[in-house]
Amino acid sequence: MKTIIDAIVVNYAEYSYFKGLTPSERIKFLFDVYEAAIARNMQGSIDLSGFFSILKDQLAESSAAELPESIELPEGVDKIEIMIDDENIMVESNNLKAVRHIIYKFFESGYILRRDKDMEKMFRKDKVTKYLRIFKIVDQTSSICIN
Repeated sequence: MKTIIDAIVVNYAEYSYFKGLTPSERIKFLFDVYEAAIARNMQGSIDLSGFFSILKDQLAESSAAELPESIELPEGVDKIEIMIDDENIMVESNNLKAVRHIIYKFFESGYILRRDKDMEKMFRKDKVTKYLRIFKIVDQTSSICIN
């Protein structure tokens, strides 16, 4: 029976990068490779609860106050709505910058997404906001490295 370690494949470019790292960076790199192998072996099970718990923790760290159950926004402030199911993510807002920020957060968290323009056309006549983006969830990997 193969273990997770047996499933790890390191190509020559990654190995030459690894050789140039300091010892502490090498350990971190090995943990990242191991985490990526675990994510690949999950065989398509996508865990959105972990993604949202990280976002909730980040919000809790950034503000000391408790998050209210409903937020009343002042006049002129745009809301963003996110709807997620097992296969799709729909992001809707009047602020394009906010829509892009949310999608980039999904990308940074390891979600591989593909924009579904055909589905957007179906919702175009019923939308109430200026911007609507629908993405199909292709897969989830470990966090994407900015390098």
